[in-house]
Amino acid sequence: MSQHFLIFGNHPRLSLAEFLTLESTSRLISQAPNACIVDLPGWRDDRLMDSLGGTVKLGDIILESDGLSLKPQDIAKIITQNQEVGALEFGWTTYGSDNKQKKIFEKYPIHIKKALKELGWKVRWVSGKGGEPLSPAAVAKCHLTEKPNADFCLIIEKGKVFLGRTTQVQDADAWSLRDYGRPCRDDVNGMLPPKLARMMVNLAQVPEDGTLLDPFCGSGTVLMEAALATTAEKIIGSDIDAQQIKDTKNNLEWLEREQIIQPDDQARFQTFISDVKTIAQHLPLKSVDAIVTEGWLGPLLKGRESVQELKKNAAQISQLWIDTLKALRPILKDKSSIVAVFPSFNIGSQIITTFDSINLASLGYKLDELPAKVSQEDLYYERSGQHLRRNIRRLLAA
Repeated sequence: MSQHFLIFGNHPRLSLAEFLTLESTSRLISQAPNACIVDLPGWRDDRLMDSLGGTVKLGDIILESDGLSLKPQDIAKIITQNQEVGALEFGWTTYGSDNKQKKIFEKYPIHIKKALKELGWKVRWVSGKGGEPLSPAAVAKCHLTEKPNADFCLIIEKGKVFLGRTTQVQDADAWSLRDYGRPCRDDVNGMLPPKLARMMVNLAQVPEDGTLLDPFCGSGTVLMEAALATTAEKIIGSDIDAQQIKDTKNNLEWLEREQIIQPDDQARFQTFISDVKTIAQHLPLKSVDAIVTEGWLGPLLKGRESVQELKKNAAQISQLWIDTLKALRPILKDKSSIVAVFPSFNIGSQIITTFDSINLASLGYKLDELPAKVSQEDLYYERSGQHLRRNIRRLLAA
């Protein structure tokens, strides 16, 4: 089998869990802090990039080396193989935990450019700003996935060097459109980012033609991503706030107007107003295959909260989840999954959690098993400088 690579975004462990869940037949060959090398039967780079929320680049491994034998001249020959001499552009980014080797290979583009010129090519090296990895947007803008151009990702881990050539990059414009371009947003209270919603939907493993529910649907982010990422027959959203349900409907209709989904997809959606504690009045018993949701994250943080305030907030969120899990259990099929956000708050060196105090067994749940190489503690999403962390847990209806 041929080998392939994935480059992850800002939450690599969560992104790895998403990929391994979605592609359970893959074999993990090597792992770096922000990347991995895999074997995957039936690899489809375009389909994968359309499906994954946490992967920013992926492509094919074209060379594997111990590092010492990899020469810039060899890379120049690979780029130009079976190509008529002309002009080309290439990108180069190194990934891995061996900083000493990374520094060596970060100098390679200069030598590759020289070797290409000696072969008669007109060459431009496209680099990231300030030494940062070359962004997917830059790769797309410069057409580096189109030969003879190339975007190279060099992944170094445990003495092995893998040279990859990018074939697909994340469509930043499409993600931005579904985030900032939709008609209804709640910038005051904040919203679940679409990329995180997509990763959570993928982690939920919604069965083909199954039913997915978001009982705190807000403006419909999970429903939008589920429509794009799953074959679920029913995608249901409920919320206690009538305005949120109105916003959800507007956003789902906008998806159709933008031709992001087909008109037939509207029949998959169902929305209604409900307190989560009485949701069983609206849905049949044992009718839901998967739940993906982000509930209340507590009052908006100003950064001046005391430990006592945050503990009080955490206790309220925990109690809400105890009531929620109790109310949801009757409508869930046995062995159905819940992928949900349980926030924690950082204040100084102290972490105040909302999940640890919940007795899952007494509510009819247990922590679900994840793919090898990842754990529940790896599943989190946070932004630099913020006190709030979104901890994601995958539960199983026992």
